[in-house]
Amino acid sequence: MESNEKRLKTEMKIQRAFIKIVSAEGFDKLAISALIKDAKINRGTFYIHYLDKYDLKSQYEKEIILDIQNIFSNYKKPSLDKSLNKNNAFLQLFKYLYRQKELSILLLKDYDSKFVKDIKNLVLSIASNATENDDKLPKNYANELLSQGILDFLIYWLEGTPVLKPQKIYDIFIYTRTLNPEQLSNRCK
Repeated sequence: MESNEKRLKTEMKIQRAFIKIVSAEGFDKLAISALIKDAKINRGTFYIHYLDKYDLKSQYEKEIILDIQNIFSNYKKPSLDKSLNKNNAFLQLFKYLYRQKELSILLLKDYDSKFVKDIKNLVLSIASNATENDDKLPKNYANELLSQGILDFLIYWLEGTPVLKPQKIYDIFIYTRTLNPEQLSNRCK
């Protein structure tokens, strides 16, 4: 039991150092030497947990994707007419991202990454029934509008100062799902 607790503390130190350095300097400039110095661990300890900085980032990405998949497997999606049901997947997603906001925003802002593409695909798999082929709006365009719109909404929320609480952002998200584009644009004026 002690080793699990020690391992968890070490992983948290590494994650805090990762977030601090990558936020300030970017992932490309992340050096393991700087990371271990900031985390106050030795090089060997880092390599017990990760192969290199790419493995570290990849494991964070995989963990977030798996956690989001689990949320949508274990909770129902809200329907707009039953949005008062507070124990649903989207509210749980907002709670999860709020707890992981520093790491989530760091990874989501790497727009060209495989992680962002995987998140967009995950959004589409969750909302797969939401888009149908149409002569005026092909499915691939509808999918892009849907997935990118949700992704942009999440990034905007997580970058906010202050970051709104999960319940508040969930209420806003559900409300926006009931608005047509004209109604939404009228609120921008």
